[in-house]
Amino acid sequence: MSDAEALQSENEALKARIRELERRLTEARTAPNRRASEDDATAFHQTALAIMNRLDLNNVLEAIVAHAAHLANTTHGYLYLRRSDTDVMDMRFCTGRIALNRGSVIEPGEGISGRVWQSGEPMMVENYRMWEGRLDRLEETDFGAMIAVPLKSNGAVIGVLGVAYDTPDGVDFHSITTLLMRFADLAAIAIDNAQLYTKAQTELAERVRREAELRDTTQHLHDLYTVVHQQAQELRLLGEVRATLAREISLPSIFRAVVESIASTFGYTQVCIYLREHDELVLQHQVGYHFIYERIPVGVGIISRTILSERPTLVADVSADPDFLGAIDGVASEVCVPLRDRGKVIGALNIESQHGVVLTDDDLRLMTELAEHINVAIDRAGLYEQLWRHLQQLDALYGIMGDITGNLHLDTVLTTIVERMMALVRAKHGALALYNAQNNDLLVHLSINMDYDYAGVRLALGEGAMGKAALKRHPVVVYDYRSWHERSLQCEAESTANVLAVPLLAGAELIGAMSAGDSDLKRIFTEDDVRLLSMFAQQATIAIKNARLFAEVQHLAITDPLMGIYNRRYFLVAARREFERARRHRHPLAAILADLDDFKRINDVYGHPIGDRMLQMVSTVFRRELRSGDLLARYGGEEIIALLPETNHEGAARSVERLRLILAQTVVATNQGDVGVTASFGVAIFAEPFDLPNVEQLITQADQALLRAKQAGKNRVEVWHEKDHVGQSRSV
Repeated sequence: MSDAEALQSENEALKARIRELERRLTEARTAPNRRASEDDATAFHQTALAIMNRLDLNNVLEAIVAHAAHLANTTHGYLYLRRSDTDVMDMRFCTGRIALNRGSVIEPGEGISGRVWQSGEPMMVENYRMWEGRLDRLEETDFGAMIAVPLKSNGAVIGVLGVAYDTPDGVDFHSITTLLMRFADLAAIAIDNAQLYTKAQTELAERVRREAELRDTTQHLHDLYTVVHQQAQELRLLGEVRATLAREISLPSIFRAVVESIASTFGYTQVCIYLREHDELVLQHQVGYHFIYERIPVGVGIISRTILSERPTLVADVSADPDFLGAIDGVASEVCVPLRDRGKVIGALNIESQHGVVLTDDDLRLMTELAEHINVAIDRAGLYEQLWRHLQQLDALYGIMGDITGNLHLDTVLTTIVERMMALVRAKHGALALYNAQNNDLLVHLSINMDYDYAGVRLALGEGAMGKAALKRHPVVVYDYRSWHERSLQCEAESTANVLAVPLLAGAELIGAMSAGDSDLKRIFTEDDVRLLSMFAQQATIAIKNARLFAEVQHLAITDPLMGIYNRRYFLVAARREFERARRHRHPLAAILADLDDFKRINDVYGHPIGDRMLQMVSTVFRRELRSGDLLARYGGEEIIALLPETNHEGAARSVERLRLILAQTVVATNQGDVGVTASFGVAIFAEPFDLPNVEQLITQADQALLRAKQAGKNRVEVWHEKDHVGQSRSV
């Protein structure tokens, strides 16, 4: 998928969230017992349509203020938005006479908006002209009334939305405030979406910039090859060996060309090159030997002496030199010159003669001069290899990004991140931990190929490599973790030797940390590994945040926001699956439909906030008393529905009667005293002979039983009986 297609996909996902909100608002408009007027619902519908296709932040803010003022029946409106990582808010958009105050800045507690910011609660001032808390430094404060509500994202106040009136006459403060609070939830989501879109555009621009860098690097490689080709033409004047050497760009091909060209051009019968690898000299290429040492210990032979002394060596008579190693018979003389990479001796070029041919200072001078050109070729090959490796790493990184951003399931994303991280830096072990803000620690979610499964282990900030990376907010490289004095005591038995840990950061926000490791002490993590893994961590953080956002949206889509239980739409989908499972296994299934008695009176007498608290209390009782495997949802208004698998008449009767008694004893404290509530219950059982056609019929039976419970005096339980085909029921 291209960057443009990826961004388009993100845009469509954001629009889908807004369309979902619009749908929920439409449902709310048609729901029973709603108190908002049809005009309010229509205004909300139009508002959702107005901002659905607006992803530019300024356009979104303008639409929010305009529609808020319209909903509040005024022409004066404004919106403060908090600056990132600061303790001030800017007035980003305003209408009416408040437009004179655009660009004004407030701090927590200043004016009505500052107090709303500080408290997180709405505020109304009926006579703003006479209010002692008004901000006189603003250009326009001559208003009769003002209402301000908070804009919240993830529980934090990100801004303040307000409206003002010329006079307080005719203003229903409570209704307007309630309306604006509902609208503020939609506005905050719209702002989040616009900011997420802006961030996505920024990331796209960054990707474009990196691609430009990649093109520049490729062009640089092309330019470098052109220079090399030009140098080859110049070196051709110095001889066939130099010209051949200049055309090669990889070390193996350079060594092969050097050895074979020296032999063919100058007539040397035995030519070889060795490179030092730790404590051994390893043969790279040779000509003229029917037997030769593939490996020579450092310190043995004339080649070792040349490398250790870093000086060219001429041995005119090898029989007189005790260090000479005779791989073949008849060798008379030997010339050996060191080879360098960026000034460091890495190996040696060696020639030998046979049949009494004696090598002289001229041979030594010629080989020394050739060695200089070989060194240049080695440097060039190293640069080419480095650039090529960097290019491959970038290609691999972009490919990996597609893998981890193409999935929105968090566990899958975390597993993919760790697996791709290990492949990217060629590590044997990997682990990832996410930050828990509530406990201020790291929770390990995944570990791969380690001696112990560390999933579920908690690390304090600063504990171990990941904890230290998270605390310091920068990568941590540990050589020999087993002897590291800052290692975690929870990982005492871990055999990992070298570790590279990087933090997962979203700006200043700590998301977590991940680490790559290897049990081999020879596997050293380089600055290139640190740079590459740091770049990967940035993209991994985005993938984690996207997966979390997707999970949150999924949860909101199936959950009633007030009662915290499933909504009706999801319940019906899940109920059909549960019904089919009961039919297939011939297990009883109980449906319970509960309706709070006289709930409208509670709203009328004590107000909707108390009514909402009552619904939340009832939801808490149901969740606590029912089993974890029972299906529970808000069916509509003050109705709650539950589906109890493998529950017969007796089990359902016991459960429902217990619920009825507990609800009857539960109260909500108010300023006017404790308020209690009772509920009527209707129960229907799907059991032998299991002949109901669908779960909708079972719910209908429970609804008929509930109606009979209401008619019989409320605060009671009625059970529908299979034998009663006309919808009658009897008391428990």
